[in-house]
Amino acid sequence: MKTILRSFLCVFALAFWVGSLQAQDISRSFDASAGGRLVLDLETGGTIIIRGWDRNQVEVDVDIDGRDADDVVVDFNESSRAIEVFSEFKSRRARADVDMEIRVPSSFDLDISTTGGDLDISGVTGRIEGSSMGGDLMLSGLGGELDLSTMGGDIELTDSEVDGSLHTMGGDVSISNVTGNIDGTTMGGDVTYDNVRSSRSGSRDEVEISSMGGDVVVDEALFGANVHTMGGDIEINRAAEYVEATTMGGDIEVAELDGWIEANTMGGDIIVNMVGGTDGDRHVELESMGGDIELTVPRGLDMDIEIEIRLSDDDDWDEYEIISDFDLDVEVDSDSDRRWRSSREVVATGRVGSGANRIVIRTVNGDVILKEGR
Repeated sequence: MKTILRSFLCVFALAFWVGSLQAQDISRSFDASAGGRLVLDLETGGTIIIRGWDRNQVEVDVDIDGRDADDVVVDFNESSRAIEVFSEFKSRRARADVDMEIRVPSSFDLDISTTGGDLDISGVTGRIEGSSMGGDLMLSGLGGELDLSTMGGDIELTDSEVDGSLHTMGGDVSISNVTGNIDGTTMGGDVTYDNVRSSRSGSRDEVEISSMGGDVVVDEALFGANVHTMGGDIEINRAAEYVEATTMGGDIEVAELDGWIEANTMGGDIIVNMVGGTDGDRHVELESMGGDIELTVPRGLDMDIEIEIRLSDDDDWDEYEIISDFDLDVEVDSDSDRRWRSSREVVATGRVGSGANRIVIRTVNGDVILKEGR
């Protein structure tokens, strides 16, 4: 009898559990034409997949699962200006997974607002704007203008021809194989630009990147780079005209620079390789509060050189050194000599040619290497 009762209770519990897992599947189709607009206002959040296609239709498939699936309301509105999709919960405590897969004409505008979930868009050209309260943005094969943000996820933009901006409060930004003028910013992650080129013929757009807490990697910045991060490394593969780089806690490396540079770090090494000719402005200002600095300059560059190594009280003079391919006058300030700006420092100065380009290198407790390129 007890065995029969236990079996009955198990079957009853299973039936109750299965019954509690509700589901809804909603599909709608709308006639549309190129240049139309889709508006999503999703208070339920959820994964959104949007694909462009060659039909004059908008198709929306909604998959709703979970204990409170029946508490999800999805509404549609069609007007001459837009096709609108809304979702919400009937009660505040309701929970369900609400995922959408949408197809739109390949030339279409998108306006998206969602409380959370990943957003995956590909094959669409138009004005694409909106925000998510928490999810990744995966963007590919896009054209037109972008203005998208997420509060807590990564952003990846690939194989597109777009202008605009991408922003995340807590993730990485990766932009690759893109033609256009895109600003990617993050409050707490890395920013990577790989094969990003301006879309305007003859334009001279600089690369501007800001991160509050991650690495910045730039493949190419042929019209200048202005890069700042609060807590990571800066790596620039190739740049021209100029580089301005600042980090509060990382290394700075510029593999090829045909122009001038001003860079500083609060706690890392700096490596800069200057290439190209000797014409134009080639001034250099490099400063680290706690690392080594290595600079390679073009052969024949006219320079006025000033190198300074500041030492803490616990360091000996012979722990750090200046290595130079150029003749420099080196002076060491002792504790008894207060004529220098700091009580303990090594200063090296020199002039090459006319001295037209000022080269200033300063570091604390680090080595300095100054080389002439081949």
